[in-house]
Amino acid sequence: MITPYVPLIVSTLLLSVTANYLRFKGSEKFNKAVLVITSLLVVELEGLFFEFTSTDWTMLVFIGITTICFDMIGALISTSVAGCIMMLQTGESVLFVWLTYLIFATGVYLLHRYMKFKQQESDAWLSKLSTNSKLLNVYKEVSFSIQQSVQLQKLLQTILTAVTAGHGLGFNRAMILLVDEKGTHLNGVMGVGPMTAEEGFAVWKGIAKKKFKLVDLIQIAEKEITSDVLLNDRVKMLEIALDEPSFLSKVLETGSPLHLSNWDNSDQTLLHFVSEFNMSELAVFPLISQEAKVGVLIIDNPVNKKPITANDMDNVIPIAKQTAVAIQHRHFYMKIEDMAIKDGLTGLLNHRAFQTNLVQYIPYSREKTLSLILLDIDSFKHFNDTNGHLMGNEVLIQLAKIIQCLIQEPYQAFRFGGEEFVILLPQTSKEHAVRVAEQLRSNIERATFPCGEKQPLGRVTVSFGVASTEDMPSSGEFDLVDRADQALYKAKHAGKNRVVG
Repeated sequence: MITPYVPLIVSTLLLSVTANYLRFKGSEKFNKAVLVITSLLVVELEGLFFEFTSTDWTMLVFIGITTICFDMIGALISTSVAGCIMMLQTGESVLFVWLTYLIFATGVYLLHRYMKFKQQESDAWLSKLSTNSKLLNVYKEVSFSIQQSVQLQKLLQTILTAVTAGHGLGFNRAMILLVDEKGTHLNGVMGVGPMTAEEGFAVWKGIAKKKFKLVDLIQIAEKEITSDVLLNDRVKMLEIALDEPSFLSKVLETGSPLHLSNWDNSDQTLLHFVSEFNMSELAVFPLISQEAKVGVLIIDNPVNKKPITANDMDNVIPIAKQTAVAIQHRHFYMKIEDMAIKDGLTGLLNHRAFQTNLVQYIPYSREKTLSLILLDIDSFKHFNDTNGHLMGNEVLIQLAKIIQCLIQEPYQAFRFGGEEFVILLPQTSKEHAVRVAEQLRSNIERATFPCGEKQPLGRVTVSFGVASTEDMPSSGEFDLVDRADQALYKAKHAGKNRVVG
């Protein structure tokens, strides 16, 4: 004899397979309805096979499932349906049973709401933790990369990449403008991002395909300084006067970020930005370090048009502060480095810089000629004794300016010491170096120096010694200087104010 359990199990399996098939055919509400109907059929099948001996209890399964699926509406409908079914099956009043069902449904509803609330609360905390973890990782990567960046361009590229990368803060576009040395203008320096939505989607597709992370994008950005050429060309053309009222000068004056989605038609600078970069919304962050105005960071979303929220603004502020400090430190570093390699009086590179550069050039001089010009002011001791050292300093300053006017890259001019100067001419033959020296000698001779008429030759003059590695291919750097010094000695003894090579 087949027990009732076998047909019940078979029927339940068939219903489950059918329900599982149907759930792929509709929406979420349709799937819930399939589940509710299936549970009711299972309860009725159980009653059918067991002569409805425990249907009043198994009906609680149907009520619980319906309440979970459709909340209070499900509770009311399921208790009503269950009450009607029980009344039809027993033919008696089921008020007590219906009240029991209603209390049970209410309990399930409240328990489900509580569990749902706790789940949402847990998800919210998990989302916050995930977001904060991502932000901490961004700040860590940015901080590490900033410490490794020596060049300003690489530093800015790192910052902008962190702001725009999907694994970073995720903005579509960012640009940096820096205050000039005089503090009167903001100059566009660099931008990262697309000029059009099509360009942006193409970039995103490439990043997604290669599965780049933030650290990968930063490393790529450090190597490819010239990325986003079209945007950078336009950014570098920007020059904003800070003495004129604009949204940029306002941000630097107040020291507070600014979020703009409605345009002030009286702000011509803002209207120019909106037109030039196709902006519909933007945010500006001041770059200020120790009350020093460094520049501004501008962000927007021209591709996905995602609104910039207050939370987004808060996320950018720490990076903006890091950026300001890093740029300011970089400026200090450059000034200190400049002081270390430049002569304080003349502004020319000093003897230390000369030694460093000469050592770097000599290894290549066997293949490419390196020439050197050594020059010395004639009778400079007589000038100082006659006119004083302060006037002598004026002569040195004026002479340095004449040298700077003629000597341009790749040539380099240095103050060698005292009244001596030296010029390095890479990839230059001795013959051409002599012509350069003669041109410089002529320019100095024609110049008017203070108290020059008191000199033995009636004016301030300079003698030159020229040497080249083409005459001494296997020699070292000090041999080249010594050869130029010997030539200078000959120029002095030949009557001064001349070039000897």
